[in-house]
Amino acid sequence: MASIQPRGDKFQLRIKNKVLPKPLFYTFDTLAEAEAFKAQVDGLLKQGVVPQVLMNAAEAKQKQEKATQDSQFLSAVVQGYLNHASVAPNEAELLAVMQRDDLRGVAVADMTYQWVEGYVRKLKTGRGDVRGAFGRKVGNLAPGSIRKRVGALARVLDWHWRRTVPAGEAIPPNPLRQLPRGYSVYSDRDTADATRAGLAAKKDITRERRLAPGEESLVLQALDGVKLPGKLRALAPDPEAKMFLRLVLDTGLRMKEAYTLRVSQIDWARGFINVEGSKGHRGAAKPRTVPLKSGIAAELRAWCEGRVGLVFSYWDGSKGDLKRTTNQLTSRFRSLFRHVGLPNMTEHDLRHEACCRWFELRGKDGRWVFSDVEICKIMGWSDYSMVLRYASLRGEDLSSRLSAV
Repeated sequence: MASIQPRGDKFQLRIKNKVLPKPLFYTFDTLAEAEAFKAQVDGLLKQGVVPQVLMNAAEAKQKQEKATQDSQFLSAVVQGYLNHASVAPNEAELLAVMQRDDLRGVAVADMTYQWVEGYVRKLKTGRGDVRGAFGRKVGNLAPGSIRKRVGALARVLDWHWRRTVPAGEAIPPNPLRQLPRGYSVYSDRDTADATRAGLAAKKDITRERRLAPGEESLVLQALDGVKLPGKLRALAPDPEAKMFLRLVLDTGLRMKEAYTLRVSQIDWARGFINVEGSKGHRGAAKPRTVPLKSGIAAELRAWCEGRVGLVFSYWDGSKGDLKRTTNQLTSRFRSLFRHVGLPNMTEHDLRHEACCRWFELRGKDGRWVFSDVEICKIMGWSDYSMVLRYASLRGEDLSSRLSAV
């Protein structure tokens, strides 16, 4: 199908046909020239013949568009992804850092497997003199941090090609997804390169830090204002932080879920919390119910007596205050654990500890109270592999059961 439209003092012929990948446009000085060419094209197309001039023009247009897409800077593609795709807040922050520190001057056409290998090597053994938004070095990263960067960039490239590759054409393989298993682990060569650069090879370490017997008591004493042995002074009593810590330890709530908790979400009669969930950035939030053990239920009820709205005062209730509150609580517990003598403990380790306690919980008959699937629901996981990541069972607890055999 061909049509003519006036364009200023000239005439534009638009040719559209199912055999052509995209419409073609021709400009003529006079209407007579446009109509003559249109008649020739329409006559051939009605006979099922596509003029060679049209096929050549279509191929040239495709090549030009592909060259334009390939010449795009990767940082511009990342910005388009951030503007139009559904991106997790943490990943958006990471991609913003990568735009500035990792992807300067890199075009889409440069994204070959060789470039990807070099990029991963740079993340391992680069000096990292430039620091990102989190204050962390760009080079000499841990394997987990490398996987986050590669995974984020792979999703950007997938999105770009899905939007730009014409329908019916094969999407080119993503070189970021062709990396071998274990690519983020420092090889012997990477370790040697890092050593020559004055760096230490990072290891892929799984967090298995748990509160040892007596450590929880020390933390609670510190929050009560008790002067600990070997300390020059005691911390100021902080009943709110103590209640927050007890809640996370006995329920496994995420930190954000705990500090945004409202009194109306607690069902005292049936003994559980209606958690709205904080991991639903790609769609609807994932609400769940978290049961309350009798001990924490009584403490929480006493704490909420006379309260309306938020259970804790850390957050002002606005979306813009979420990041500040998270950073504040992270810093608060870091200083608390350092004071108690647990510098390698983090606030997220409390959720790991809570998960393990759900697994170890037994009824009066000695049987496990909850199954693996039920604990996944309590913790807010849809992927069962999270159980293996969080379940850090103490060796002494496992060996002690053998004495009963």
